[in-house]
Amino acid sequence: MKDRKNSSLLGRLDKFQRLFFVALLSVLAVGAFAQSKTVSGTVLDKTGESVIGASVVVKGTTNGTITDFDGKFTLQNVPDNGTIQVSFVGYKTVDIQVK
Repeated sequence: MKDRKNSSLLGRLDKFQRLFFVALLSVLAVGAFAQSKTVSGTVLDKTGESVIGASVVVKGTTNGTITDFDGKFTLQNVPDNGTIQVSFVGYKTVDIQVK
């Protein structure tokens, strides 16, 4: 009789642990998605001309892209309050705070 109660208790504990870990993973996954965003824009020079091939990178990472023919870019997985860095040969590098 005692063995049966212990096995039942272990079975319930095992189910509880599984439920707890599934809930924990769900919360972590939602938190991870909530902390990053997609940033897009256009890189222009002082005269308003698009800068083709400018480098756009999340500062301190290897996550980056280059601008297209129209100077446009889209950068995914940018953290909230992150900084993107725009650079091109012959131009001053610019840091932009993501809000």
